Amino acid sequence: RFLEGRRRHVLEEYHKLHDLNKKQAQMLIVGAGFIGVEWATEIEHFFPDIKLTIIDALPRCLGPLPDSAAEYCSEYMHACGIKEFYDCKYDAKSPEFWKKIGMPNGADVEYVCIGVK
Repeated sequence: RFLEGRRRHVLEEYHKLHDLNKKQAQMLIVGAGFIGVEWATEIEHFFPDIKLTIIDALPRCLGPLPDSAAEYCSEYMHACGIKEFYDCKYDAKSPEFWKKIGMPNGADVEYVCIGVK
């Protein structure tokens, strides 16, 4: 709510990501809309040793955008090594879910970047 609190939060998040990068952590981003895609690509750029996976319940990323934008974005994430899974419902308590997305032991950290409709 206040500027100092926001600064503190950003700094805490930076240190958390820095530590995850050092240990080459596995990260799951739930939601491949605007926020999820931006978060995944920013983390990949600034913290390249974090192993990223992004999922979405929709059949592709960036749902409301034109197909060409979604294809471009998906190609970019693929080229950067970000694993993508679509038509995939998030179920953190299900061992089958984690196997399906190639993380049988789960993620070190999860970011849920989905809105409420």
